[in-house]
Amino acid sequence: MSYKQELAIEAIIEEREYQDTKWNPVEDHGHNVTEWLVYIQDYANEALRVLSRKPDSEAIPFANHTIRKIAAMGVACMEQNGTLRRNMEGARPIGARADT
Repeated sequence: MSYKQELAIEAIIEEREYQDTKWNPVEDHGHNVTEWLVYIQDYANEALRVLSRKPDSEAIPFANHTIRKIAAMGVACMEQNGTLRRNMEGARPIGARADT
C-alpha cells in the first residue's frame, strides 16, 4: 500500500469515527443500501453545486471534504449491509460492464 493510500484510508477511518460520534454507531440506524445511496447522491450533488458556483479556492476543498464523507458513508453502508470483496476470478455483478 502506498503512503497516499494509507493517508486516504486513515482519513476515512477518522470520518467514520466522527460519524459514529455524531449520529450514534451505524448499527443503531438500520439504513438499507438504497437509503445509503440516496445520502451519498445528496452529498455528491451538493459538492457538484458548489463546484459549479464557487471559485476553485473554495469549491475544491469543499469537494475533497465531501469525498471523504462519501467514502465513509460507503464504508458505513458495507458495515451495515454486508461487504462484497472483489474477486477477479469470479462473475461480475449483474449489469456490470466488462471493463469494470
